[in-house]
Amino acid sequence: MFELRMSIILLALLITSMLAGAGVYEQAVLDPAWPARPDLVRPTDGGADRKRYWVPANILAVVAMIAAIFAAWPVPSARSWVLGAAVCSLVINVATVSYFAPRVLRVERDGVAPNDPHSTRWVALSRWRTPVAIASDFCLIVAVLRLATTS
Repeated sequence: MFELRMSIILLALLITSMLAGAGVYEQAVLDPAWPARPDLVRPTDGGADRKRYWVPANILAVVAMIAAIFAAWPVPSARSWVLGAAVCSLVINVATVSYFAPRVLRVERDGVAPNDPHSTRWVALSRWRTPVAIASDFCLIVAVLRLATTS
């Protein structure tokens, strides 16, 4: 049972780390450029189609996080850290669903003028998602270590 618990939590860590890495990439490459060039995030203009990655990746991450909670539940020292990771993920997902996704989908659909203030604000606020994603990964790393020391 230990191996299964560890595998599930490690899988959640792998998936959430991929999300954090993709977030870092977007913030380093795409986000600095797209407010000045909105076509970069408009698939109809040949730009990036973010939802092709982010929608399935986030669904997979939510499923993996739920599985990690169940896997860690019998181990209190790991459970609290997995729950911390889940809270971080929940914060990111609520912010994404309520603010970030609708705004960028509007840009994709309707377009905006270069250097639109809403786009610049979106980029500035989006920078906060990566540290929260990294905090989630840190929590999962600690959960793995706690689980390893209880076996």
